Amino acid sequence: MDTINVLAFDLGASSGRGMLARFDGKKITLEEIHRFPHNFSVLNGHAYWNIISLYEEMKKGMRLCREPLAGVGFDTWGVDCGLLDAEGNLVGMPGSYRDAALDDDNMNKVLALLGGSEREDLGAVKSGERYVFEKTGIACLAYNTLYKLCYLKEAMPEQWGAVDQILFMPNLIEYLFSGVKHSEYSIASTSQLLDMKEKKWAVELMEKAGLDPAKLAPLEYAGKDLGPLRPEIAKEVGQENLHILSVSGHDTACAVAAVPAREKEFTFLSSGTWSLMGISSETMLTGEQVIRDKISNEGTWDGGYRPTVNIIGLWMNQELRRCFQRQGKDYSFAQMNEMAAAQKPLQSFIRPDDFMQPGDYPEKIRSYCAETGQPVPESDGALVRCVLESLAMRYRQVYQSLRPYITWEEKLYIVGGGAQNQVLNQFTANALGIPVITGASEATAVGNVMEQLYALGAYKTREEKCDILAASFETAEYLPKDTKAWEEAYQRFEKLY
Repeated sequence: MDTINVLAFDLGASSGRGMLARFDGKKITLEEIHRFPHNFSVLNGHAYWNIISLYEEMKKGMRLCREPLAGVGFDTWGVDCGLLDAEGNLVGMPGSYRDAALDDDNMNKVLALLGGSEREDLGAVKSGERYVFEKTGIACLAYNTLYKLCYLKEAMPEQWGAVDQILFMPNLIEYLFSGVKHSEYSIASTSQLLDMKEKKWAVELMEKAGLDPAKLAPLEYAGKDLGPLRPEIAKEVGQENLHILSVSGHDTACAVAAVPAREKEFTFLSSGTWSLMGISSETMLTGEQVIRDKISNEGTWDGGYRPTVNIIGLWMNQELRRCFQRQGKDYSFAQMNEMAAAQKPLQSFIRPDDFMQPGDYPEKIRSYCAETGQPVPESDGALVRCVLESLAMRYRQVYQSLRPYITWEEKLYIVGGGAQNQVLNQFTANALGIPVITGASEATAVGNVMEQLYALGAYKTREEKCDILAASFETAEYLPKDTKAWEEAYQRFEKLY
């Protein structure tokens, strides 16, 4: 067959990139065609997307592709959205989930409105939280779209009054390039506005929260052709036949689409700045314990479920590296791993959940270990090992919460940038006591590409998809080692929680 060229735009935590994929009928080759900054800006105390500059950068990425493109797809992180008026114009700049106003106080105010009570037992699942989970299947997190829209309605009534349509960020980008308005299932699933059981908008919940469900665009699955670029944009970028192809708008759903599992149900870890551990399942998870464990029944690209838990990831390693650089020590990540591997194992642990904000990480880690009566990691290598071992232990803890729902062979697929961290992969196998199999490091872009190829009819079955992944990207397997020592150390880690 002739080579199919598609362009995948993935907008991540600090940068966006356009990845050009060439598919020759058997194998995909990837080329980073354009990388550009993607940082939110704070204006008048609120955090916003720089959507205009991102729009221009993505057009530049299209222009840089010399060969004709068959399709382009867009993915971003979850929950954020843009607002349109009745004429289809933006109502202000799209807000970022990192807005300081989207805190627990704001969320708890909404939960109280939806059925909470100030007299509920300490430690119990609050009735408002239970109500929202039962209506959506999604864990209550302060930055979810539900709480953002409720905040906008109360704090910015004039802006809210002008809103005719709400589009999640990847769907807003699709609209800017094509004029098509829709809500893709995977990105919609992150909002806590979608009834995941019935796969339709949670109308009762929204109306109870004072939100109009009619403002949400129609719901669709990924893998569809949304039509050509707007004519003026096609002419500007020199891609007259380029079509917008709907992919999983949520980057984690794209990453899961790149997992090289031939099984329909499997356990995965999307490993990067954030880590997301979950299962690809044909059924959603319910019950009190699911709510307590903050498991979200988010969606897959083809309409399935991926119950997922958010975990802070290699952000901690990145912060350590930034601190080392300020001290004049410009270690590469590979050097940091070598330093960590040379240290004495299983000495000290931190609670990864307590290390989500920037700061002096060497000092923060040492102070934490001293305060909890553990050996203080003095060397740079010991600091890195403490972070990596603690992260592996946190993976074990989350895996334990998912284990009751796993009815298939116990093994963990790891994709994303963290799949390249051989030290962490081995620690993860040791901590969980199961095999770890790594896939594509560029998993989000790969999943985006695979879904575009499906929309173009380049393959039809899961088996065919896995054959393409196997031909295109290397895998590696890590088997558990020293499991007795890791089991004993896990008991110490658990006492920190």
